[in-house]
Amino acid sequence: MTKRGIVLAGIVVLDIVHIIDHWPAEETLAFIDRTEMAAGGPPHNAAAGLLQLGADFPVTLLASSGSDAYGEIMLASARGYGLDTSRVAMIPGAVTSHTHVMSCKDTGRRTFFAQLGCNNLMTVEHLMPPEDSNARIYYLGSPGTARALDRSDGWRTLLSAARARGMKTCLELCPVPADDLRQLVPPCLPLCDVFVVNDYEAASITAVDVAPRVRLDWHAAEEACRRLLAMGVGELACIHHPDGAVAVTRNGEVSKRPSVRVDQSEIAGATGAGDAFYAGVLFGLHENWSLERCLDLGNAAAATSLHSPTTSAGIRPWAECLDYAKAKGLRST
Repeated sequence: MTKRGIVLAGIVVLDIVHIIDHWPAEETLAFIDRTEMAAGGPPHNAAAGLLQLGADFPVTLLASSGSDAYGEIMLASARGYGLDTSRVAMIPGAVTSHTHVMSCKDTGRRTFFAQLGCNNLMTVEHLMPPEDSNARIYYLGSPGTARALDRSDGWRTLLSAARARGMKTCLELCPVPADDLRQLVPPCLPLCDVFVVNDYEAASITAVDVAPRVRLDWHAAEEACRRLLAMGVGELACIHHPDGAVAVTRNGEVSKRPSVRVDQSEIAGATGAGDAFYAGVLFGLHENWSLERCLDLGNAAAATSLHSPTTSAGIRPWAECLDYAKAKGLRST
């Protein structure tokens, strides 16, 4: 039987996104323009992104929630994208994991304040690939954000179990402290087929500064991808950045694709843009697209995600994403 579908497992949170006018110095005041709440966390965001892109294959979400008001809001938000939340484990008495996202209007940058809550109590049993799944891909995120899994070698256990069931494995990260990334991530890489990270995460793991002076260094990004493959990534290492994306495969293929030119006036928030990029890449990989086209859809999905302050609401069906990118044009490499 042909394998079809993607299982997305790991931390899910309620994102409480505050659009603020600027980042304040300590003991000073900044103003909140507005606040929006929506389900977040890499597995949710990528899963919602896949559905927004028009995935016609099974998309399965494995995660945990607390039995509180935040959990109700989070799960309702996830269902609003069409996600089936029946496999989200309810942990009685636990606080639903939530993140206050401060998104600055003047810079477009974000700062995160996370309450890990129930994600600290999550175990491998909550995220184990379902025995009845025929999925092609198992996506897992994110080391450094779930203490029970961090302390028990749970991430490696889950990746190994997915591979044993014939699934391609993908790992996603969050911008946790660099020391945590250096400790937790390298042991997982030999069990990971596809590894997509941003410039901060790549630099933390490989010690290659891929974005000196904020701009993407395309050659350094390629070198960092090669280092990730040398550290054990099985098939594809990819680094994304606001300037574009670089990917290198185990068989030596290299693709460098610039990002979409998005007018500043169109940007409502950058929260979840990296997850939107990953969703586009996952969509293309599942459908056996070329590497270049996978990166182009990732960049286009990320660009349309900027139209909403929440993580996934702005993402369009895949053909519309690519049409939007063509209409707006691409940055130069």
